[in-house]
Amino acid sequence: MDLIMTDASFHELGYLKKECQIDLQIGNYENANDFEITIPYSRWNDKFNKHSYFFDEKGSEVGGYIKGITSKTASQEVVLYGLTWRGLIKQQFIKPPSGQGYYEAREDANTFLRDVLDDYFDGIIVGSKELCGVNVNFNIRYINKLEAIEKTLSNAGLKINIRFDYVNHVAVVEAIEKNKTNKELSNDYGFDMTAKDIENGYNHVICLGKGELTERMVVELYLLKNGSITQDEALAIADGNSGINRNTTVYENTNAADENELIEGGTEKLTADEKSLSIDNVDQLGIGDVISSKERITGISMNKEIVSQVYKGYIDSISIENKVGD
Repeated sequence: MDLIMTDASFHELGYLKKECQIDLQIGNYENANDFEITIPYSRWNDKFNKHSYFFDEKGSEVGGYIKGITSKTASQEVVLYGLTWRGLIKQQFIKPPSGQGYYEAREDANTFLRDVLDDYFDGIIVGSKELCGVNVNFNIRYINKLEAIEKTLSNAGLKINIRFDYVNHVAVVEAIEKNKTNKELSNDYGFDMTAKDIENGYNHVICLGKGELTERMVVELYLLKNGSITQDEALAIADGNSGINRNTTVYENTNAADENELIEGGTEKLTADEKSLSIDNVDQLGIGDVISSKERITGISMNKEIVSQVYKGYIDSISIENKVGD
């Protein structure tokens, strides 16, 4: 991987040398999306400092903006810290227009990306100029831009793809279709898995909205064994969600504009269940792609998205690890 250093004005300073190390994570909005670059004193250029950039000459998503520096005299190294392009997007929020309850995304997916990116990152991160061909339909209210973009695109069967335009020094964000594979990945075929099946997560949430006493908006949600959510208590009881097997929590949002917003917040509470499956060595798929996976001992079977990629090692021998699940 050929990684180019620049100064704060995007003037190129050359390549990161093989003696340098990188530890970089690219992932969905629940991940840090940050990096560390470790450079021996003998290889450090003092113009490659805070507010500098680096990027992959071949145009991959690997790259970002440096926000901090540490000097280690004992090991004679400089460690640079920063955020990837996704990490920078995550720092900003989408707010509803004045006088409206939501920012309403109702347009071509790439047009939406241009609307929320082009004028906010000093021209360093932009939406694709090409039309995606798929319209989005999603309401957004005070969430960070990475989460907002991911949820808006996912609702339309799409995901984020970021490529670096080497000529114009700009990270281009585009909407593309998610890849799905019908091949089941399991520990029988050598995949490294961590399965967790602990029944202490919430499977019942009481959602409290605006209003007082009998006028208060109340919605109860139940998590079924297959992962679906219902408001039908009889169905939940038939599924075993009762008595000693029921674990209840409360979600309160007196600012919820309507019942749908209350349900959305309550649903997130139910995702606290500790049944999870992660796979550490998945190749040829990207963040947001969906795979089918099964761990034999616990019997956990899930359709899971790839949630992050970790690039780690010396520049001339970087390993790439795709992670599925938690």
